[in-house]
Amino acid sequence: MIEICILIPVRANDGTTFTVEDHTAFEAELVRLFNGFSLLDATAFGGWVDAGIVYQDECRLYAVFIGSLADGSKVGLAVAFAKTHYGQWAVTIRYLGLAEIL
Repeated sequence: MIEICILIPVRANDGTTFTVEDHTAFEAELVRLFNGFSLLDATAFGGWVDAGIVYQDECRLYAVFIGSLADGSKVGLAVAFAKTHYGQWAVTIRYLGLAEIL
């Protein structure tokens, strides 16, 4: 199996904290797509730059598993849901020692 880690922000770009209900809806989508998920016992802290402004970031780390790279389209569906649901322009994933911003 291949572990995919999806980084989900704890706050919107305007600083509003996402609710338990927000995360519960995302987790339900992960269950639908992957038959489960793990919320890792860690929070990622970092920052990124857009138009010369540095934004501080804090993310929840979700792990899902796929049987092969042929199942990668499910990852795309999860990322598309997360971007819409959380109002993000991009979502970071990690897999096989690589990272992508989708």
